Amino acid sequence: MEILVSRSRLAGTPPHYVYRVLVPVDGVAAERRAMGGVSVAPRVAGRIACVRVAPVVAPERYLMMSPVERAALAPRIGALSRRIELLIIRSIFPEMTADSVPIIFELDHDPGDACVWIQIADLTAAFDRLESNLDILTAFDLGLRQGDNLRAA
Repeated sequence: MEILVSRSRLAGTPPHYVYRVLVPVDGVAAERRAMGGVSVAPRVAGRIACVRVAPVVAPERYLMMSPVERAALAPRIGALSRRIELLIIRSIFPEMTADSVPIIFELDHDPGDACVWIQIADLTAAFDRLESNLDILTAFDLGLRQGDNLRAA
């Protein structure tokens, strides 16, 4: 599965950055796109339509659940997707050292905007496969090999 990992600087000083992991919509089923909505990738990535990781990793049964059942499972899906995003971002942009992906991350230097396309294991409906190992999950488990399949945009 191809995903986009980006670092975008916010205006002002000191240098504040937003890190994102997105999946292009053309690789995501319509019902999954509807689940989490579609967003636009940062300018550095070409402003293409994308979805976040959570709707992609959600199990198939999530689509059939009642709202009450979804509400009970959603925090677990969110926790897994945030862990996946953190592992991917840290692999691509090691300067992002937070323990979880922050909304805005302040750096002491200004590396500039960047965008990298990577190939990883298919994350579609991967919740059941990955959640049991949440605490020990690594980038390698996601099919991300350091330096392999990286393309700068």
